[in-house]
Amino acid sequence: MFDGCTSELLIACKITVLWLNIFTFKLLSKQIMTFEEYYKSFGFKKYPFGVFTSEGEVDVFNSIFLKPQNHSVILEGLSHTSAIVIGERGTGKTALSLAFADNLKSSKNLIVRIEEFSGLKANYDTEELYKFLIEHLAASFFMQYAETPTTLWKYSKEERIDLSMYLHSYLGATTKALLRDKINKIQNNIFKRAAISSYNIIRTVINFGLKAATKAASDVLTKHFSSLPAFDSGDAEYFKKIESDVDESFTSEQKQYFYLEKLCRLIKKYGLEKIYIIIDKIDEDPRFQNDAEDIADYIKNIVSNNKILTNSQLHVILFLWSTPFNHVKDVTRTQKLSFFPLTWDRGQLELVLQKRLTAYSECEVKNYNEIFDNCAIESIDLVFCMCNRNPRDLWHILNKAFQEQHSINSSSKICDLAISNAVEKFVKEFNYYEYYPKKSNSRANTMDVYKYIKHLLKLDSPTFTKDRLNSVAGTGSATNNYVTAMENMGLIKNSNGKAQGGAVIYEIADPKVKFAMSNNITIGD
Repeated sequence: MFDGCTSELLIACKITVLWLNIFTFKLLSKQIMTFEEYYKSFGFKKYPFGVFTSEGEVDVFNSIFLKPQNHSVILEGLSHTSAIVIGERGTGKTALSLAFADNLKSSKNLIVRIEEFSGLKANYDTEELYKFLIEHLAASFFMQYAETPTTLWKYSKEERIDLSMYLHSYLGATTKALLRDKINKIQNNIFKRAAISSYNIIRTVINFGLKAATKAASDVLTKHFSSLPAFDSGDAEYFKKIESDVDESFTSEQKQYFYLEKLCRLIKKYGLEKIYIIIDKIDEDPRFQNDAEDIADYIKNIVSNNKILTNSQLHVILFLWSTPFNHVKDVTRTQKLSFFPLTWDRGQLELVLQKRLTAYSECEVKNYNEIFDNCAIESIDLVFCMCNRNPRDLWHILNKAFQEQHSINSSSKICDLAISNAVEKFVKEFNYYEYYPKKSNSRANTMDVYKYIKHLLKLDSPTFTKDRLNSVAGTGSATNNYVTAMENMGLIKNSNGKAQGGAVIYEIADPKVKFAMSNNITIGD
């Protein structure tokens, strides 16, 4: 009797173990998923936090872009004057510049976008600045007219001679090649272009030369813009005539400015009403190595040039990193321009986050709270606080939160622990030179933001006086210099409070440093 029961019990146990194994396998299979499977389980068609530049999101740009509150006011101001938009890195300057270009795009407007500055040397003078602007202005103008070259017949013979000079004297080899390529696409179908391109690849290997390529491009331009007279780049009578028509005492700078204004008048004389020059990404030029002072020296000749910024013939829109701009603000006539600091409050950050989630999920995620697993209000507040009013930093934090949650439990939405881990990693791994740059030629032992932060982390409170900093960090006689440097770079700020005895109370401005202080986190080596 017991043997039969034992046998039946054994079978029952085996069946139970089998079902447990199946259940465990299914549970593990459900939990072990790829990161792509994980984020798609939220309803996203593409991952919303993998790209951190506007250029990388062209396909969804219109869906994720959030206009600043005074967007229409800035556009209205641009119809009368130039504008300067400043902001920290990651606050959306390039996105706004792209939006402005799209808003201003019209058959009656010429849009000139400048975001590559290798053609303007680091220690340029005003003459070279005017020449640089003429080159970009002429290139954009001829690119726009390439599709309808016959319209140039509307100009008088003398004006066409002038345009011929700009075409051949101010368009570099690269621009001529680009213009030639555009003309080629207009005049020849894709099959003919492919056949010619294949031949030229072989030919280029055998016979390559920049001079020959430039000559070929010039020949194409001359044939395409047949309304323009041939231009002799040697001892052309044109230059002699210009020199005799103007005061010979003019400097080269004055002549280049004369050519700039003349080109603007030629452009606007027939059809085009407004000329907009959009200048962006100066701080990304590799020559400056992220040195705010070098960038400030570079932009000084631009922001202080009232001939350009208050010129009735054109409208310049400058998008500048606020740190170097603060160095040259005193030479800028901001009261004569449309001046706009780009900042974000909590409400705007929530809106732009919601637009991003909606766009990347094709409307499946209707509220940003849907990506969180009943997180505490304090955790959500921490995310928005730590991004420091910066959308790009918000994307970085949420990217880390997704990664952390996938590691902790891929069957759950983002939890409090994932947020805590993500913020800690964000604070530790953040490149503080991005916002608080070091001089490119500074010595290894020169104080930089990481050394300043080490001093601040010795404090027991985010508010302090100079005496308190000296007593805990041992800054000694250099305390005043340290505080001034940290205040200038925006790492600390004057709290407008006074301690007993009248000493000024300062406050750590960066929430990441405050978080590191509260949680005993080391920043840097």
